[in-house]
Amino acid sequence: MTTTTTNISNKDDSLNKNNDNYNDVRDQIDNNEGEENENVSLDLEKQTVELSDFLKNKPKEFIDFLVENDIPFDSYDIKEIPRFIRLNNRLLNSNDKQDINSFIKQLETELKTELIPLKWLPHFYKLSERVGIASSKSYKNGLIYGMDASSGAAILALDPQPGDNVLDICCAPGTKLSMIADMMNGEGTVTGVDISLQRLGSCKTILKKYKVPSARLFQCDGSTFNIKAPIKDDPLPFKPIKKQKKNNNSNNNKEESKEEEEEEEDVNNEEYKQVSNNNSSSGNGNCNKRRVSKKKTSKVTYDLDGLYFCNTFYMRYSNAQLYDKVIVDAECSLDASVRHLLQYSKLGRNFLPNELTELTDLQKRLIQTGFNLLKVGGSLVYSTCSFCKVQNEDVVKWLLDNNANAKLLPCFEEQQQEQQQDSNNNNNNDYKVPYSKGFIDNTYRFYPKNGTSGMFISKFTKI
Repeated sequence: MTTTTTNISNKDDSLNKNNDNYNDVRDQIDNNEGEENENVSLDLEKQTVELSDFLKNKPKEFIDFLVENDIPFDSYDIKEIPRFIRLNNRLLNSNDKQDINSFIKQLETELKTELIPLKWLPHFYKLSERVGIASSKSYKNGLIYGMDASSGAAILALDPQPGDNVLDICCAPGTKLSMIADMMNGEGTVTGVDISLQRLGSCKTILKKYKVPSARLFQCDGSTFNIKAPIKDDPLPFKPIKKQKKNNNSNNNKEESKEEEEEEEDVNNEEYKQVSNNNSSSGNGNCNKRRVSKKKTSKVTYDLDGLYFCNTFYMRYSNAQLYDKVIVDAECSLDASVRHLLQYSKLGRNFLPNELTELTDLQKRLIQTGFNLLKVGGSLVYSTCSFCKVQNEDVVKWLLDNNANAKLLPCFEEQQQEQQQDSNNNNNNDYKVPYSKGFIDNTYRFYPKNGTSGMFISKFTKI
């Protein structure tokens, strides 16, 4: 979940900085693809003391917030902030449990810590907060990545299936897209949207590192995004789309390395070679003749507006059908994040009533955009890392009231039953998703006391 518009973010730069990865600051360090910076690393002993003091001496503003939103007083009561990793099972490329178990044992030796599996969330493991993963071989090879369990729960609720076309609005830093591709076994497409070129640069790096296939990223305000899902056999458009100047991206996105720029040029050259095969399947010989050029430096492009990155040629121009699945992990006030509370010591400091109104208006526009791009029978997940009713249940009710064809769905019951059956132990509580019920049926809250970061999750279908 990342910032989607500049109007709200510019009012509080510190809030904007936290949005890059609200679940886990250590995951933010890992996802930056660089060596861990000791100046940014957490002072864990100090953090433990701060957490204890905060929970013992709850500020008045915090108490008021809990009462106003009917949040249980013990919701944030934890001794330490949990940390999780997820296996890139698609790259591990094995269904043999013994092979996975062997990899876990090797990983425990490499990280020098115990890895505790989350039975309700496949391929997720809990580890000590004091352990860094960025220097490990498995991390560098793209076999593991840091991701909070609550974010994983949102993708579990989305339930992407092989062959789906999936849209992620507010997609940075990119681990959600990686998990979606893993759950689809690389079969299907993923489309990500974010307004920040810098965050898209990090997201692009994540997609490359974890070898996410059939992926594309757009630099766009998620509340106005209107590009549909691609179709593989979609012929080239009759007229080329106006090309954006190359130096626009390179000037604005200073995070993009020279190596990435060179690799992108290679991809573009390769696309000219692929176009013949792509168009032959559509039977459109005229498009084929028009697209292939003897000039290697042709300035003609068919890229969709705002396209930032794409690793599959037809997805550069195809805008043909509604999405099977959409996730809107919306910008929010971050009040469900324990780290956020520790940093600012009290709630209410980061938003005034008029700013909160702007924020909820943005959330409504984001979820409406996602719903507009969802096909009939498809699924949309709306999530935030807030426990404010106005950002959660009120937004859910707003969508239902304004869209007669929107219907709330249960999220986790089917997955729980399948996993319990696989374990041959229907009474094992380890397979139960650790949620609390929201204030509307079929809405879910993940409180920190239950072992994850804070999260609100809801799921819709279009009828």
